[in-house]
Amino acid sequence: MPHKQPEDRVYTVISGIFYIGLGDQFDASKLEAYPTGAVVILPGNTPHFHWAKSSEYVTQVTAMGPLGLEYLSAKDDPRSSSDRKNSAT
Repeated sequence: MPHKQPEDRVYTVISGIFYIGLGDQFDASKLEAYPTGAVVILPGNTPHFHWAKSSEYVTQVTAMGPLGLEYLSAKDDPRSSSDRKNSAT
């Protein structure tokens, strides 16, 4: 789901194919494929989304903190799930 972080991030694809798209709404046609060994630099506050389109992938993410995560739509944020809140009580 579309989200952004305040910090710059560097993604290194360790294995598989990493799909990432830019924009504030998920759009599969905007996904770009990055193979094993690719390095992706994403400036802070850039709305984006990922998808494990072809299979699983492993990325190494490097950033300087403080770190953050903001979903562009609150309904996409798994941290605010009512099911999760109910299971914790």
